[in-house]
Formats: sequence, C-alpha cells, structure tokens
Amino acid sequence: MAGNAPELKDLHFVKYRRKDGRQRWYVYAWRGGPKIMEAIGERKPALTPEAVAALYEAQKERTLPPADDFAALATAYLASPEYLSLADETRRNYRRWVDAARDRFGTARLRLFSDPRMRGEILEWRDKWANAPRQSHYAIQVLARVLAWGLQRGWVMHNPAASMPSLYKADRADIIWTDDEIEAVAAKMKPHVARAFRLAALTGLARGDLVSLRWDQVSDLYIERARNKTGTVQVIPVFDETRALLAEFPKTATTVVTTANGKPFTADGFSTVMLKARDAAKVAKGKTLHDLRGTFATKLMQRDFADRDIDEIMGWETGKSARIRRRYISRKAVVIAAVERFRRK
Repeated sequence: MAGNAPELKDLHFVKYRRKDGRQRWYVYAWRGGPKIMEAIGERKPALTPEAVAALYEAQKERTLPPADDFAALATAYLASPEYLSLADETRRNYRRWVDAARDRFGTARLRLFSDPRMRGEILEWRDKWANAPRQSHYAIQVLARVLAWGLQRGWVMHNPAASMPSLYKADRADIIWTDDEIEAVAAKMKPHVARAFRLAALTGLARGDLVSLRWDQVSDLYIERARNKTGTVQVIPVFDETRALLAEFPKTATTVVTTANGKPFTADGFSTVMLKARDAAKVAKGKTLHDLRGTFATKLMQRDFADRDIDEIMGWETGKSARIRRRYISRKAVVIAAVERFRRK
C-alpha cells in the first residue's frame, strides 16, 4: 500500500446482535461510506491489515468525482436526510440491506437500471433468499427505496425494483398469544425478562419502544410516548393488571426494562432471549414479540374500545384499526367478545 496512512477518525462501527446471541460488528470507512470489515465479538474490533488497505482505497476514491454507478447512489442515499432521520433500529436494518445491494450491484452503471433486463437481475438477487422469504422481501423493499430516492433526484430514470412481487406472504390475522402461552414462555425466563415480556403483552408496545420506555413516560393511568419508528404519540391505558406488574419493576434506571445488571436492554437482545424461551417452552411456535401487538389490540376490542381509541392507543393513523379489524385482529376473539356483549344485554 503506497501513500500516506489512512485517517482513522471517521471510522463508523455498527453492532448487530445475531439470533444466536453473538454480536456482529460492521466497520465502515465513514458514516455512509463503504464497509471495510466484519467481525464477531463483544468488544469493538481492531482493524485487520486488509481493512486498513480497504480504508486507504476508500479514502482515495472519496476524493474522486462521483462515479456513475449504484455504489455512488447508495453512498449518497446513506448520507441523505431521508435515511439519517429514520429510527435507529430501522436505520441499522436498512444499512445491512443497502450494503447487500451495493455488494451485488455496486459497479453497475446507473443507466443499466433503465434496461428491462435489470428487473430479471434483481429477481435473481431476490431469489438468493428464497428459503427466507421475509429477508427477500426486506432486500427488495430497501433496494426499491434507494432507487426511488435516486429517481426523485435524477440519478436514475426508472426504478425496476418498484412493485416487484414478494416471496413473503404473511397473513398473521389470527396469530395471537393466548394467556397460557404467555405464562408458559415467561416461566422459561429469568424474572427481569419475564416481567418485560408480560409488559409487552399488556401494553402492545413494539420491541424498540418497550426497551426504551422511561419511567417519566408512565403514570398511574396511562403510558404516553412517541413511537421510535414513526414518531406517532401513543397513549396506552394502564389497567389494574398492568399497574400491578409495573409495581414489580425495580426503579434502578431511567428505563423501565433493564437487564439483570440494571442496564438498558437492546431490542435485538430482548428478541433473542424471548425466542430462546419460546423454543424452550415448546409452545407458541412461530409467534413473535410483534404478535403481542395484535394480541393487545384484540384485548382492547374485547373491552369495547372504539376503533378511533384503538388507533390512538396503538399509535396507528386514523382509521387503521377499522381497516384491519378483520385481518390483523383475531377473528375468533372478536366473535367471542361480541357474544359476551350480547349476553350482558
């Protein structure tokens, strides 16, 4: 490697907790720049000689005029306000798939995205995850987002990833957690994790919102906070059972949910622990933390909450609960609740 040593001050490290519990590090030449290294471990990794060489080349190319290829477009998108304003977890997920797209299409000239044959190339790339349809869906979603950003700014003339068919056909209409399943999984957890898991079921908070919930957002009657993903303010009622559960949480940190050491949980870390407990309990196969949102919405309907109130509580836009009542919320539970209301009359 010739020339001056590369500057290290702009290095950008991103950590991601894998499903197996191990922590993976992604190292970038700078925020929004190319990836130069990956590593696994709890500590921030030191650069390998290969990473230093890659950093040197990246910094050289940074001073060159913008290239007319997808890599340049991806780099520009990662430095854009549209990307930087995303919630932290969304930004981390997008970054992984932008990097995957850049690895595949980085050297492709932007004019090629107007060629009809490029759609076939993208489909072939999507099919790499044919055995993991949800990942293939995310890959196309993020690629389409990058190209749509470039289309608005004149980088490309067409977006061949737009309206691309998805391999992921998710219909979670009746996938709700039963009370018995929640307790069976909680029984396989350590007490501090079980409390957080039950709180998710009693509040419908998304995992990122759950682990970042602060005590100053909790009152005796309601929880009020903005969703990390959308910024929409949620006002969640605190029922008697929710209040009783919150009383079990030690107030040792600013956040309600903490690890055994009193540190904040990460969303990925909490998901990993939950999935291990679910598998150990051998119940609720395929059910996720996100399905607890549908479970909570179902319980609100059973308590005779109006659609507009459910919208506010769940942080949905006005009218969403009415539109998805028959798709997202358990049909069986709604019918049972209707029968119970009839009996009370």
